[in-house]
Amino acid sequence: MSLTRLDTAGALGVPDDLDLSGKTPEELAEIAAPWPAHWLYPPKPGDPDRVVNLFAGPGGWDVGVRDVLQHELDIVGVEMHKGASATACAAGFRRITADVRSLNPKHPALRWVRGLIVSAPCQCWSPAGKRAGLDPRNQELLLDIFTAAFEATFGHWHDSADCGACEVEDICLICNNPDWDGYAGFTGPLLTLDEVRAPIADMTDERIGLVAEVLIWALTLTAQWDNLRWLAMEQSSALPELILDGLREELWSADWCSAEYRVLDAVDYGLASRRKRVFLMAARHAYVDMDALTPKAPMPATAAAQALGWPEGIRVNTRGVRKTAGGNCWSADKPATGITSKIRGWYWEHDKDRTFSLDEAALLVGFRPGYPWTGSRSSCTQQIGDVVAPPMSAVVIGSLLSRHWEDHLRRYLADIYTPTLTPAEPVHVLAA
Repeated sequence: MSLTRLDTAGALGVPDDLDLSGKTPEELAEIAAPWPAHWLYPPKPGDPDRVVNLFAGPGGWDVGVRDVLQHELDIVGVEMHKGASATACAAGFRRITADVRSLNPKHPALRWVRGLIVSAPCQCWSPAGKRAGLDPRNQELLLDIFTAAFEATFGHWHDSADCGACEVEDICLICNNPDWDGYAGFTGPLLTLDEVRAPIADMTDERIGLVAEVLIWALTLTAQWDNLRWLAMEQSSALPELILDGLREELWSADWCSAEYRVLDAVDYGLASRRKRVFLMAARHAYVDMDALTPKAPMPATAAAQALGWPEGIRVNTRGVRKTAGGNCWSADKPATGITSKIRGWYWEHDKDRTFSLDEAALLVGFRPGYPWTGSRSSCTQQIGDVVAPPMSAVVIGSLLSRHWEDHLRRYLADIYTPTLTPAEPVHVLAA
C-alpha cells in the first residue's frame, strides 16, 4: 500500500489540475458527469458557494434557501427516489437521481465544493419506524464505521521515525513504506470507502448506516480538497446523543473548528405543524453561533385552521394514529400534530369524505400552494412527510452562513399562511 503523508488535517496534497484545454462542451460534460461541467473550474469572485445536498428529497432545503432566505447557493442534490427527484426538478432545482453510495466524493468536479447538506432517512430512528437504530449492536457497528471513515481519509497520526513511538516497526505500514519521508503527519487513507461501509451488512437495517455518509463525504472532501467550509445535517430527534457525539468527535479530529447540534421544533418558528428534528451544524474554520438559531422575538404561533383558511372548530381524525392526548383526533384550532405520509387518509371528524389535498398537507410543513408534487398520491404524501421544512432550512443555513433569517421567515410565513379560501368556497380534495 502506498501512503501519502499529510502535513496536517485537510492538507492532503491536492492532485495536479486536470488539463481541460481544448475540450468540447460535450467532453467537459462527460468528464464532470454526473456533476455540472462548470464545477470543473474554480469559482469566480462573487460566485455562489457550491453545495452538495445528499438525500436531497423534493426540495425542502432548496426552498428554504431560495424562497425563504432569498439567498443564492449553487446546489446539486442527490436523491435516489425518482418521484422526489422529479418533484425537485419540476420546482427548478437540480437533482442527480442516484444512490449516494454510488458516487465518488473524490470526483474532480467536487474540488471547490464549500457546503455539504445531509438528510439521511430517519425511519430507523423515529417512532414512526421500528427504531432498529436504537439497538446497541447496531450503534456499535455505526460507531466503528465512523472510526473507519477517518482511517479511510486521514488515516492515523504518525510521529517521526526517531521518536521511538512506534512499537510495531517491523510490521508498521508507515515505517515500512518506502515513500514515507520520516516526518510526523497523518498517514493518509488506510482503507477504501467500500471497506468503511462493509459493517453495514451486519446491521439489522441498512438505513442505519446511511448516517455515516455525513462523515464519509465530509472527511473525504476535507482530506481530498480542503475547500469544504460548512456542514448541515438533519435527522430524527430520536437520534441518540452517542451517535451525534461520535460524528462531532471525528470532525474535531479532522481539525473542524466547531460542530454542534440542537433539537428544534418547527412549530416554535411559526410552522403550522409540529416537526421536531435534530440539526448538526459544523464549520471548518469558524465557531458555529448556536445563539443565531434563536429569534430576537417569539415567532407567531400558527394554527392549522388559520394556515388553511378553515372555519373554527374542525377536528381532524388520523384514523387510529394516536399522536395526541385527544387520541385519534387533533384540533385544527392549534398547530397540527407531526405530519407523516399517513396524512393521505386523515379527514374531518364530522365529514369522512373531507380529506387533505396535497396543497393543504404541504402548507402545514411550509410549502406554498402549487408546489409541483410529482408521482402517485402515496408517493407525494411520503415526500411531504419526509421533507425538511423550508422554514427550518432557512433558520439553519442562515445561522451557519451568518445571514439574518428572521425577517425573511416572518414575511414568508405571513405570505403562505394568508388564507386563500373562505368557508363558503368549495375545496378541491383528492380522493382518499
